[in-house]
Amino acid sequence: MEVTILGSGTAIPDKERGAPGLAVCIGSTLLFMDLGPGSLYRAARFGIAVDQVDYILLSHFHLDHTSDLAPLLFAFHNPVYERRKDLTILGPEGLERFFHSLHRLYGDWILGNDYQQIIKSLDTEPLACSGFYLRSCPVIHGPAAIAWEITDDLGRRIVYSGDTEYCESLVALASEADLLLLECAFPEGQGISGHLTPSVAGRIAQEAACKHLVLTHFYPACRGQDLMTPCRSYYSGPITLAEDGLKLTV
Repeated sequence: MEVTILGSGTAIPDKERGAPGLAVCIGSTLLFMDLGPGSLYRAARFGIAVDQVDYILLSHFHLDHTSDLAPLLFAFHNPVYERRKDLTILGPEGLERFFHSLHRLYGDWILGNDYQQIIKSLDTEPLACSGFYLRSCPVIHGPAAIAWEITDDLGRRIVYSGDTEYCESLVALASEADLLLLECAFPEGQGISGHLTPSVAGRIAQEAACKHLVLTHFYPACRGQDLMTPCRSYYSGPITLAEDGLKLTV
């Protein structure tokens, strides 16, 4: 599995970091995990065939994690970008209502003409796909927020937190994950509710005994701050600070 960081930043416009988004390739299958503004442009820039996406996994419905969804669906109506294969869109409870709201706003331009859109809220039960499994758990970030786990047929596991505070459900989902991607929105001493700081991210990684921790979703306040030291006060394994375009192989 190959993971590409499409955006390591937040909703705050930043010249170095785009809004949250990940691309995961499992063989010939392409998944997007969140699609913040600019994710599609950066995916194309990083060599990802956007039109070949098979799954879109949303962690929650905030704009900085979802706003490129409608433009992608609109693009599939373009004659030079027409889609034929199915597209599966998964997310937390309320996904169907969220999509219907987009439909009311944008009309039939976001519906599939020549392909099927499979739109489903995912609960805690695993979903078997071709060559991998998907699982989610609730996290603490206002209503309807989830973390995601992808497990391939060889048992290799990627876990992505979305936006969250510390929660035991995330620790359980991330247990012994090969790659754990955690948001780390604010530097030590500046945390706010609904987000992680480096020490709390380190605590989650340590309790989960993950094999590799990646910190991402950095607000501008993180620039120039020491994020590694407080994280390492809990977690001694490999730590990577995400950057836009970073590729990781599991």
